[in-house]
Amino acid sequence: MRHTENDLRDLLTERAEGQDGAPAHLDTILRRGRRIRRTRRAVTAGAAALAVAALAVIGLPLRPEGAPVAQQPVDSAHVEPPPGPEIPATFEVRLGAEQFDLPLIHSERFDTVGPGRSVTFSPTSTSTGYKVVCEDPRAWVVTAHPLKGGERGGAAARCGRGLGGQHDHLSVPAGWLERPQSLQVWVFPSDAPVLEVAQAVKGCRRAGRETGCDESALPSTLLDPKVRKRLEAEVGERPGRWAVAIYDRPASSG
Repeated sequence: MRHTENDLRDLLTERAEGQDGAPAHLDTILRRGRRIRRTRRAVTAGAAALAVAALAVIGLPLRPEGAPVAQQPVDSAHVEPPPGPEIPATFEVRLGAEQFDLPLIHSERFDTVGPGRSVTFSPTSTSTGYKVVCEDPRAWVVTAHPLKGGERGGAAARCGRGLGGQHDHLSVPAGWLERPQSLQVWVFPSDAPVLEVAQAVKGCRRAGRETGCDESALPSTLLDPKVRKRLEAEVGERPGRWAVAIYDRPASSG
């Protein structure tokens, strides 16, 4: 630290007053200035050492490389969403006295409900089965697939614990094992206006009744392509997770 002209002038004045006007010697002034500088440096160094010690005591890093762990932003790329509804590993089949399990050969997951989906797979036998599972057990599920003779088969119901079906050699269409096959699936939200749409499209009358409609009559109305198309337009596309699983015997089992 360098002293200014004012510092030297003050020192000369102080010296003169303390010695009854005797002139101050240059050597004395220089020694006094050096002593003041040494004292100030010692005080500054001591304050810095105390600050470092205080930081060490409270456990803070002297040169932090980044924010504390608690302040680090969450990296959304590493947060994986839940996998959705569980897909069973096997499909239980009961044909009279015969009972066996079909292993899983293909599955697909979806994150929205409303639009129809087509799931394509390659069957390995004539015993192909399928199952649809939903995050919301109250969601409506409709399936459609080809049958022998050019007919169309399928099912409709609340999803519950899963909606499924299974082929055998009497139901599969011609050329079943010769090319990939497909299963159409619609999953509608639980609050979809199925009743209103069914009444608007076809009246929604239960068998044996002239008027009236309740939930027991709704599954059969959902098998009507016109009802499904109208319902798709009413519902649109909404968030909702579900999955389709395809099961089959090994090809050698027939």
